[in-house]
Amino acid sequence: MKQGLVERRQFLKKLGLGAAGISAAAVMAGGLSQVKQGGVVAKEELDKLSEKYARLDKRSKLMMRGMFVLLGIDVLLFI
Repeated sequence: MKQGLVERRQFLKKLGLGAAGISAAAVMAGGLSQVKQGGVVAKEELDKLSEKYARLDKRSKLMMRGMFVLLGIDVLLFI
C-alpha cells in the first residue's frame, strides 16, 4: 500500500511540473508575439522621426545636436 502512495505522489508531481511547463511555454509564446508587434511599431515610429528630422533646416539640426550633447546622448548621433 505504501508503494502505491509513492507512485501516486510521483505521478502528481510529474503532472504538476508538466502543467507548469505548458503554461510557461504559452506565456512565452504570447510574449514573443507582443515583442514582434512592438518592434514593428517602434520601427515605424523611428522612420517617421527620421523623416521629420530630415525635413528640418540646418539651424534646427545644429540645435538638436547641441541638445543631444548636453543631455549626454551624443552617442546616438553616430548611428
